[in-house]
Amino acid sequence: MIEKLRLINKDIIDTTLDSNVKDRHLIINEIMEDDNCFFKMNIEYAYAILRDLGIPEEELEYIYFKLIDPKERND
Repeated sequence: MIEKLRLINKDIIDTTLDSNVKDRHLIINEIMEDDNCFFKMNIEYAYAILRDLGIPEEELEYIYFKLIDPKERND
């Protein structure tokens, strides 16, 4: 799952012309270099990152719990 999010983030970085958006996604990129990053942050911060990646509001909880589910670790 995190690999899919990394690809979404890379696409945003590669295609956006807005420097503020690009800067924010470069920070997200650094955070997500750590495979365990979602285990280390609080849920509000995780949801904010998922929103920035364009995850629909109704899917946030589902995606978040997949990211912290040890059984889902093998993308």
